[in-house]
Amino acid sequence: MEHAAGVLAGKEGKVVYLSFVTAVSPDCDCWSFSDAPVVPDIGVLASTDIVAIEQAAYDMVVQAVGLAGSRGEGMAAGEDKFASITGVDGTHAISYAEEMGLGTRDYELVTVD
Repeated sequence: MEHAAGVLAGKEGKVVYLSFVTAVSPDCDCWSFSDAPVVPDIGVLASTDIVAIEQAAYDMVVQAVGLAGSRGEGMAAGEDKFASITGVDGTHAISYAEEMGLGTRDYELVTVD
């Protein structure tokens, strides 16, 4: 989060964030391998608030039903897929970013077809 804050310093109101919530893997994208997606593709999110877009993406994954044949199989809408699979609170970094003043976890979803 500190690195993101450094990159964004002085650019307030000049950045748009895009998040492609597709092929959501159960582990960190930084790993040298991947596993089957745990939820169906959700879509593309856009925001001017880096924290809000991360929280919205996380919430949408939680609200999705787990995919059959994946580590998310049998997980209901509303179940935290990441916490259930990894045992790690996936919102820690989002919360920390909000505490640092990078944005807010509050958001309003607007669907565009």
